Amino acid sequence: MAQFKPIFTLNVAHAFFVDGRCTQLRFVPTAATERLLRRYQLLIRHNDTGFTLVADTDHWIAPDDESVLRFNAIAQGKSFGFYTAESAGSLTPLYASSKNITADNSTLVLQRDVPPQLPGEDSTRTKPGVQLPAVIIDIDLNDIAGNDFIAEEAVTRWIRFTTRDIYWKYYFFGDLAKLELDIHDVSSSQGIGFYQSDEPVAKNGKAFISHEPIAMNSEPAQRFQLKDKNNSGKILIKRLPSAGIHLISKSRNLNGQQILVAEIYVNQ
Repeated sequence: MAQFKPIFTLNVAHAFFVDGRCTQLRFVPTAATERLLRRYQLLIRHNDTGFTLVADTDHWIAPDDESVLRFNAIAQGKSFGFYTAESAGSLTPLYASSKNITADNSTLVLQRDVPPQLPGEDSTRTKPGVQLPAVIIDIDLNDIAGNDFIAEEAVTRWIRFTTRDIYWKYYFFGDLAKLELDIHDVSSSQGIGFYQSDEPVAKNGKAFISHEPIAMNSEPAQRFQLKDKNNSGKILIKRLPSAGIHLISKSRNLNGQQILVAEIYVNQ
């Protein structure tokens, strides 16, 4: 009876999520990797934050110089690039390899390099109409297992993403837009300020943009109040809604520079 044992685990963390767990990537082996998995009798066990490679210890084959497994990490949803700092401004996938890890041997370094051509791989290009992977990951079996043995403990590696900073842009309509508004930060002693945008707003509305970009988060910690400047700072809205990742657009600051903003609409 075959004896299966985990030899490698890849986990993904992302600072955008409160618990740090990234469940938004699906790992797909390439066709050439599928052949290598059969050759080495390896199984893939997927989980919410990554996958584990499991080997048949009774039929282990010593890896050769061409035993590199390639996985395409496909983002689940179109918003991944909006809240991922490493993907900002890039139209091509990131690249990570078991050959390039951090000093503490825990994390694969994310690079913008073009992945090398591997034996048996048709091409690193993706056909038109096919979703590009967020990351291409190469795992060399020589980095995680010995020539004639399997280590007692599975090798564990991480991919860690940081969250993206985006300006917040509030739109106010109705009676609110008729007042002299002030957005006050009650969540920080330093305080993030807002200025009124000079861009035209439909329906006689007003728009305010944060002076600085704010780290995006699935549950933002920022707490902003809306006050009336002309009425002794009367609180109009005790807590304004927070920005999300589904209303991202381009805007311009007071210097005319193009910026990316997360839009929030308030009609009262």
